[in-house]
Amino acid sequence: MTKKNVYQDSMQPWPELNPFSKRITLSSLGVDLFYYEAGLENPNKIVLIHGLGDEADTWRHAFLPLAKAYHIFSLDLPGFGRSQKAKRDYSIEFLEAATLEVLDDLEIKNPILIGSSLGAIIAHHLALLHSDRVRGLILVGGALMQTENKLNLSMRLMQIPHLGEWLYTRLRKDPQAAFDTLKGFYYDINGLPLEDRDFLFTRVNKRVWDDGQKYAYFSILRNLTQWVKSKQPNLTNKLAALNLPTLVVRGEHDQLFSQESGMEVAQIQPHAQFHQIEDAGHLPHQEKPSDFLMVVNNWLKIFQ
Repeated sequence: MTKKNVYQDSMQPWPELNPFSKRITLSSLGVDLFYYEAGLENPNKIVLIHGLGDEADTWRHAFLPLAKAYHIFSLDLPGFGRSQKAKRDYSIEFLEAATLEVLDDLEIKNPILIGSSLGAIIAHHLALLHSDRVRGLILVGGALMQTENKLNLSMRLMQIPHLGEWLYTRLRKDPQAAFDTLKGFYYDINGLPLEDRDFLFTRVNKRVWDDGQKYAYFSILRNLTQWVKSKQPNLTNKLAALNLPTLVVRGEHDQLFSQESGMEVAQIQPHAQFHQIEDAGHLPHQEKPSDFLMVVNNWLKIFQ
C-alpha cells in the first residue's frame, strides 16, 4: 500500500481557532460549509470573507481580538479549506449566494462584512445588491472598482487552460517551490514569525494536493477577470449612491490591488475612507496584524 503524503491529510485549523470550529449545511444550496464563530455574547455582527485560494484562517490574527466586541464569523467559502468541494462551476454568483445563505441560516442580521481580495470584491458587490442587509464594509486588498488589472505573471499563466493545471500540480514535487508561490502576496514573507511561516508552508502544500480546491481555484480564477470587467460600466454612479460606511485597507506594497483603485473608491463613495498600511503586501491582516487591528478598531468606533 502506498504511504499517504502528509499534505493529503485533512486541513487543520490555526491552533487558537480550533475551539471555534463549526459546520453548517446550507439549506437551499445543500453545501456543507466550515466556519469559525466567537463572541456570541456580543450583539453586533462581523462576517469575514477570505480571498481566492485562501481559507478562514487568513484572519487568524484578527479573529479573536475582534471577537472581544463583536459576534464574529469567519467562513471557508465553498470549494476551499474544509468546506465542501463539489465539482461544479464556481461562479462569483454562486459564492455570493452561499454567503447570503450563511446570513440567512445563521440568522446574522445587518453585519459588517470584512473581505480580503476576492472576499472584498464579493462583499462590495453584495453591498450594492443588498445594502439593506449590510451595516458596513471593510475591503482589504480588493474592491469591485478596478482601475487596472494587476494580476502577476504567475496568476496570468495559471489562467491558461491545461498550462495552469500543469504548473499547479507540478508544485507537488517541490514543497519549497509551493511555499515560494506565496512570496508575491507578502512584502516580506520571511519576516513573518516562524509559527506563521511553518503554518503557511504546510497550508499551501495542502492546497496543492487538494484536487477539489484546485478545481474551485481555476474555476473562479478564469471567471473573475471578465466578471469584474462586466461590472465596471456605470459602477461609478452605483458607488456614488452607496450610502454605506466603508473602509478600504491596502498594504503599501500590494502587487494585486492598486493604490489608485482604493483611493478611487474612497473618493466616489460618500462614506468611504482609504488607509494604507506600511511594510505590508496583499494580506496586511496577516503581515502587520497590530497595525491592521488599530486601523480597523479605530474605524469601527463609528458604530459604537
